[in-house]
This record gives sequence, C-alpha cells and structure tokens, in this order.
Amino acid sequence: MKRTTHLLTAAILASASAVADLPPGPGKEETIRVCSKCHAPELATSQRVGRDQWQATISKMANLGAQASDNEFEAILNYLSANFGPQAAQPVNVNKATAVEIECVLDLTRTESRALVAYRQQHPLKTLEDLTQVPGVDAKKIMAKKSLVAF
Repeated sequence: MKRTTHLLTAAILASASAVADLPPGPGKEETIRVCSKCHAPELATSQRVGRDQWQATISKMANLGAQASDNEFEAILNYLSANFGPQAAQPVNVNKATAVEIECVLDLTRTESRALVAYRQQHPLKTLEDLTQVPGVDAKKIMAKKSLVAF
C-alpha cells in the first residue's frame, strides 16, 4: 500500500506543472485525479476528437482499471469534449497561451511548446520570424499553422 501511494504521489508531482496548463472548467479536477494515476492528463488532452471517441477512450481506460464513479466519468467526458473536441482551432496568442494550448492548436510536441513558453519569458514574440528563432521548435510547423498564430 505504501509503495502504491508513493508511486501515485510521484506521478502526480511529475505532472503537476503540466496540469496547471489545463483549461479551467467543470470536470478538470476529476480529469486530473483519475487520469493522472496512470499517465499525465496532457497525454489525452493533446488529442482533438469528438464526444463519441472520448467516450470510447474513457470506457477503454475504465476497462484497464481507471476507477471513478459514473458521475465522475461523465464529468471527465464533458470536460474533455468541451475543451479538446474536434472543433476548428481558434488562433492562439503565443505570448499568453499555456503550453498545452500551444501544443494543441499549432500541432507542436510537448517539448516544443514548453520550449516556446520558456523562450517567450526572455524574448517577447512579435512576429512569425521571432517564432522561427525559438530553439527547439520546428519552424516548418509554425509556418504551416501561421494562420492560427496571434500575438
């Protein structure tokens, strides 16, 4: 029991900084609590799928051992569907958005989006050219999604 508790605590602490990047809303707490027992919640939230696909994913996770009440699973489904559905992406302000938002909208890797967030703390981003100078970020990806970049 102690070992399991220590492993869960370590997993939660490891993903704590990324969890702060999840958008607020009903179901966020349940999503963090249930999903972070096995993986970082951001693993799932990097997807953009419809409600039916989220339902299938949640059912699969429950079959693999995720434990929550029916109400908690429903809250998670509603949260994921509302915040990580297939709707057309809106432009993301690269100077204000969270790493998760940047990752999702611009199709960057988690590492790239975190590199961009770290870089902007020292270097305000004003143009697409500024973005292409961020170390560790693939400039081709930025240019492919330039219509979704806002400053």
